[in-house]
Amino acid sequence: MTKKLIIVDDHTMLRSGIKSWIETHSDYKVAFEASSWSDCIKIEEELKKSDVKDDLIAIVDISFKIEDGISLSSAKHEENCGFEIIRRFSLIGIPCIAFSSHDTGGFVEHAMSPAIGAKGYVSKNASENILLAALNAVSEGKTYVQAELITGLLEVVDITQTFTKKEKLVADALTIYNSNADIAQKLGLSEKTVVNYLSIIYDKAGVANKIKFLEKMGRL
Repeated sequence: MTKKLIIVDDHTMLRSGIKSWIETHSDYKVAFEASSWSDCIKIEEELKKSDVKDDLIAIVDISFKIEDGISLSSAKHEENCGFEIIRRFSLIGIPCIAFSSHDTGGFVEHAMSPAIGAKGYVSKNASENILLAALNAVSEGKTYVQAELITGLLEVVDITQTFTKKEKLVADALTIYNSNADIAQKLGLSEKTVVNYLSIIYDKAGVANKIKFLEKMGRL
């Protein structure tokens, strides 16, 4: 059976190049292309109505932005909206490969975390053969991380494994846009307690502040 792909990338030339190479060098065929958030939502809605999704895999660029005028609570301020696209596609049973110019361990860990759900991660600097290897692995129900990215991923995993449950909740709630007071209200903690947790979290991650932490963890 010919396996079908969804390619999500707002760069037309790159999207066309990936499509041409994959269709020339494999049995995969591109069934859907998305160059905008709206395109992705249309594909999602169409696939929700379809009973045949088992042969689909999505290749998703993380550096995707929501168009002006569109508001979405879970990704309202998210510049890297590919994370949200992966999460949505994963929820309807479409395995996704994150395909990104971001190749730090934090981005890999965040993309493949249970909260997002990517099954593979490949850098845009990688060769087409690596992307094809990722597709083949994911089509077989496996996960795939480009070999050069594994060391960075393991470093971030080592950091997160040192967090207590409460520290992880605070770390997960942290964004560039919210304040300590916002986090305290969301988690039912005092602002002083949040500050204490953040101090411990930054120390464990080896960073000095929120910006450095979010950068290291692939959320900025």
